[in-house]
Amino acid sequence: MLSVLLTFSQNNNLIKILQQENFKKEATSLVYWNHTKKLITATTSESNSSIKLTFSPGLSLEEYTEIHQVIVTLAEKLNAEVDDQKALLGYLKNSEGAYILTNWQKWYEFLQEAKFITLKGKKIRVLDENQIEKSSGLFVHYKLNEQTRNICECTLITLFGEKKITGNDLTIEPTNEW
Repeated sequence: MLSVLLTFSQNNNLIKILQQENFKKEATSLVYWNHTKKLITATTSESNSSIKLTFSPGLSLEEYTEIHQVIVTLAEKLNAEVDDQKALLGYLKNSEGAYILTNWQKWYEFLQEAKFITLKGKKIRVLDENQIEKSSGLFVHYKLNEQTRNICECTLITLFGEKKITGNDLTIEPTNEW
């Protein structure tokens, strides 16, 4: 299991804060569920000055993204110091470790870039920020918004030729069709 330790000054509202973030009490710990799957188990210290968050090393990128967001939110609410050295997810191009918080953005972008390289020439569908399909076709290229790092443009080839789809937060998904 991977783990992150949040350390903070004693907090008598710790359980309440965890419950506000959708953690549910289970035996001696609190658990964060994503629909039907247990993502994070939280174990508090006796002094209420630290919390250990554990999660599986075999999750999807979407699940790790959700865990990352939960940890960031908890760290902010608890004004906590974070130790994520036992939460190594992979490595960057330069062989530097990528953890659930440390180097997260670089790792996420590295994986996204690799994903899009493998999608070139494959059939994809493009969804807008509301997850409504805008178009589908063979993937050619994408552009990121420099500030938000969201996909703002996607070029694909349709039955009618080359087409550019633009938006604020586009999602590119493979259709697994030929």
